[in-house]
Amino acid sequence: MKFYITLILLFTISYSFAQKSTLQIPPSEVVELDYPNYEYYKASLKKKGSGEIDVAVISKKENKKIKGFGLGLGEVDVFIESENKLVLSNASDKAISIDIHITLAEKPSAELNQSISFTLRNTSAKSIPLIIPTVMNPNLSPMSNSGVDLRIGQEILFKAKGRRYVLLTVDESIQDGDVLDVAKLLKGKKKELGL
Repeated sequence: MKFYITLILLFTISYSFAQKSTLQIPPSEVVELDYPNYEYYKASLKKKGSGEIDVAVISKKENKKIKGFGLGLGEVDVFIESENKLVLSNASDKAISIDIHITLAEKPSAELNQSISFTLRNTSAKSIPLIIPTVMNPNLSPMSNSGVDLRIGQEILFKAKGRRYVLLTVDESIQDGDVLDVAKLLKGKKKELGL
């Protein structure tokens, strides 16, 4: 059964470069998407119906999670380098459909700045959509954690009243392994901006 699903998946995903396709992930299944011939690409994901998909970018060499988040309702763009793969996990007891569209993207210019691995935590009962330009646009599910690996100087944005605002800029005050309470940061930033 799993082998059959993989064959259909490979056909569907290779076809998705021409147009958007829909992928159905069975209950308790993990799907890996890999495009080694593309140096840098964007996966646009839109989940249909109820349930949550865990989205992760995994290093192929070290099998280490580079970044990840839970995708509930909404859309997200994830940017992936050729040395990594996109992994979608359905931990629920129902099949979940997801629209996926893969497009080539322009790789950001190399920076000398170091990267910091830390966690974005949503301690609230509501989803928090964020924008991390050229990286991904995660929608943090309620009471969830999302691991990120971001360069110093990278901005994390949020939307309010149709405009984008900077929630935080990654700097040396954030250490590897830190956990940032996004709900608390967002509340403080909105108060500061009078939103």
